[in-house]
Amino acid sequence: MIDIAKLRDARLALQAGRFDLAEEILAKFRETDLRHARSPLEKRQISDELGQIRSLSAAMRDGLALARERIRQILGASRRLETYDRAGARQVGATAPSEVGRF
Repeated sequence: MIDIAKLRDARLALQAGRFDLAEEILAKFRETDLRHARSPLEKRQISDELGQIRSLSAAMRDGLALARERIRQILGASRRLETYDRAGARQVGATAPSEVGRF
């Protein structure tokens, strides 16, 4: 029998940022034969949970891509930082470029 609660646990782990736990749960789920779903209701619940997980994963992927692009823009804009001290004198500083890609 398929444990639908495990799929919910995977979705909640994704929402909490526990990607390692979500991957572990989903890996175990992949080993389960979906033909063991006993009723149309159970099949629909599985489909609904997988759909939510898929949507959540896509939204997270898109959000991370946007965040990375925004960081690149900020780093590009801050390469030559111009500020003013209390006396009104312009202070120009350069920042060292760094690679964005830890995520």
